[in-house]
Amino acid sequence: MQATSRFDYAFIAAGILLAFISALTPHYNAAYYLSVSVFLAGVLPWLVYSIAVPLMHTSITFVSGLLLLAVHGWLVVSERFMSTQPYDSNLIYVVPLAMSLLLLPLAIAAARTSWKKMMQRKRRHHPDTHAPA
Repeated sequence: MQATSRFDYAFIAAGILLAFISALTPHYNAAYYLSVSVFLAGVLPWLVYSIAVPLMHTSITFVSGLLLLAVHGWLVVSERFMSTQPYDSNLIYVVPLAMSLLLLPLAIAAARTSWKKMMQRKRRHHPDTHAPA
C-alpha cells in the first residue's frame, strides 16, 4: 500500500467525521439533534471520492482528497460554528452537491482505468477468446 493511499483513506474518515459534526446540532440547552439530511449531504462527496481511491492510487486522488477535506472543513466551520443562524443559507447542502459533481469525472476515470486493466489481464490469460473470427 502506498503512502498516498493511506492518506486517502484518512481523508475519507475525516470527511465522514466532518459530516457527522455538521449534522449534530444543539437542540435548546439540553440535547443535540442529528439532522440526517445534513449528514447525507455531507457524506455524498466522500462516497464519490471513495469510489476512486481503491481504483486509482495516484497523486490526483491525494490532491483532490486534500482539497475536498479543506473545502469541507471550511464549510463546517463557517456554517456550523461561525454563523449565528446555522444552515440559514443552504450552503451546507449546495456545496457538498457541487463537490460531488466535481468529483464525478475522477470516479469515472478511475473506473475506466480499472476496467481497461481488467480487460488486458483477461486477454493475456485467454488469448483465444478474443481472436477475430
